[in-house]
Amino acid sequence: MRTVEHWKTLELRLQSEWEYANPVDDVRVDVTFMGPHGEELGREAFWDGGTTWRVRFAPPSPGVWTFRTSASDRSETGLHGVSGELECIPAERSADVYAHGFLRASASGTHLEHRDGTPFFWLGDTHWRFIWEKWDESNKPGWSSQFRDTVDLRARQGFTVYQSNLLSWSPPEFWERFAAGDGFDVDFFRRVVDPRMAYVAEQGLVNALGLAWHHVVDSNPEAMVTLARYVVARYGAYPMVWTLGGEVAGYEPQLRSRRLDAWREVAIAISEADGYSHPITAHLTCERPMPSDLQDEPWLTFTLSQLGHGDLDMGSAHWANHLAAHPGKPLVEGESLYEGLTSVEPLGRRPVTDTMVRQVAYRAIQSGCCGYSYGAQGCWNGAWDSDTSRTSWGELPWYEGVDLPGGRQLGYLRTFYETVDWSSLRPAPELFRTTHWINEAMYPPHVSADDARSTVVAYFGETYRHDESTTYLAELPPASYKVDWFDPREGRFHDQGEMVALDGTLIVPEPPSEDADWVLLVRESGLEKSTQREI
Repeated sequence: MRTVEHWKTLELRLQSEWEYANPVDDVRVDVTFMGPHGEELGREAFWDGGTTWRVRFAPPSPGVWTFRTSASDRSETGLHGVSGELECIPAERSADVYAHGFLRASASGTHLEHRDGTPFFWLGDTHWRFIWEKWDESNKPGWSSQFRDTVDLRARQGFTVYQSNLLSWSPPEFWERFAAGDGFDVDFFRRVVDPRMAYVAEQGLVNALGLAWHHVVDSNPEAMVTLARYVVARYGAYPMVWTLGGEVAGYEPQLRSRRLDAWREVAIAISEADGYSHPITAHLTCERPMPSDLQDEPWLTFTLSQLGHGDLDMGSAHWANHLAAHPGKPLVEGESLYEGLTSVEPLGRRPVTDTMVRQVAYRAIQSGCCGYSYGAQGCWNGAWDSDTSRTSWGELPWYEGVDLPGGRQLGYLRTFYETVDWSSLRPAPELFRTTHWINEAMYPPHVSADDARSTVVAYFGETYRHDESTTYLAELPPASYKVDWFDPREGRFHDQGEMVALDGTLIVPEPPSEDADWVLLVRESGLEKSTQREI
């Protein structure tokens, strides 16, 4: 009996008696897995060339599982009626996604969580062209692989999501042939995609995978539906989120409706094929107000926003307004101000700095988003050198972009929020008070708190004038509070000691330095705990 660890992926091989002319279309093989407590989970086997079929399975509970296959061609005894069993054993030590399970939306509809109910903090790193990244080659000194060493670094820094796209905006030759009806190149998946998908999973990251960019469905939307089912069969037993496609509606008004219809069919196919019910979303276009495309679809688990790179105004009200319009739907800021990219602000372009990245990331979380996706110039677009990077919004190659400071600093962002019960925090601007009009009118901090107001977080941007006013937190329960400043640049807490809010008002102390952004953490005494990860 084969054994596999809890939530880890096991692969089983099936052998057909003969070769099919069009195996992806001509025969379907469903596999039903039955668990020790009466659970049933369906997986689809995928064709892997010649007469070989495979099914991948990640058991959601320990114990003995049995399985049985059912093929659309009942005469194919190598594929139909095959049965067996396997044993799932507990994992000794695992990343969170294996220790706590795959993802789903929380019952509150405010965040994502693991299958055991543990909140999941989405911190993504963007790689829209990941299949073009080199597997066994690197032009960064000391690194042997552009792909693997980048994944390793992000895992060490505390990222939880690898945000990717299979075909991107310039599909490889595989797609052109398949969409034209010229066969299915399974070698593309075995040689290029398989090792990358497996490696991301091995490092404990969730792969948020889109299939292509918006326009790819224009020529043959039915082929994209077939591809979607195949991708779910091949990779659906890994920790996954399905993001459909890039900017799914596109920007041409005359094509939007048709494209949305096509991507809707892709989403339905994914939903029907995915026995694990991994979260499904759609990478949205950059618009104001934030688009409501597909928001009422029953398969949409959460919203993946694109606030953009300075294309339009970037106030926090856009997130708040979207959440108010779509209650019960978690919101992730999925694309904004890639570090090192040359922004497209209406009043002029400039390189995006780590300060700009921190500002938008903390504001997103403080405004009700349950996660944020980072991007580094050269990495999001897979730029091998300066020549290949120059055509995509900036000039940095990947080997410079990967070391930009914002990646490390966003690891600190996750560290900070996981020191508190972050999933219970909600925007609370009403708690802020100041004695200086300029801070109130122009530079107010972004304040969040839990319902009891026993934990309050306030993000102060570097433009806040701490020396020109007295700042208060008001409407707090009368109690003693532990107060800390958190440095988002270095990931360090600065203890401010105990403060008492007898009348429900707490004066905010001066931060350790001026002209920099700081995060204030106020917790009712006895609630604080030290859970800081080592980065």
